[in-house]
Amino acid sequence: MSDDVSIIDDAAAGRYRLMLGGEEIGVAEYDAIADSSVLVKHVEVLPAHEGKGYGSRLVRHVLDDIRARKLSVVPICAYTLAFIRKHPEYTGLVRDDMRNSL
Repeated sequence: MSDDVSIIDDAAAGRYRLMLGGEEIGVAEYDAIADSSVLVKHVEVLPAHEGKGYGSRLVRHVLDDIRARKLSVVPICAYTLAFIRKHPEYTGLVRDDMRNSL
């Protein structure tokens, strides 16, 4: 995986943009829920970049950012939900009423 990767929170568009060398190669779409939670709706990496760890890197960044903002997450995106199941250190970030879906 290249080190020329950056992730930008485009709050106006409700998406984190995964950039590689200035090109957008993936997105994580989200909606704010009141002032307490973030609904992660969809994560996608362009097919040419799949299988290289970029999706995991994007989701980890999104979850770490949500944690840093002291919010909870509502992971309706299947990829994000699977990531949290594989990485239990993020379970406490899931909104209380959604934890039974883990």
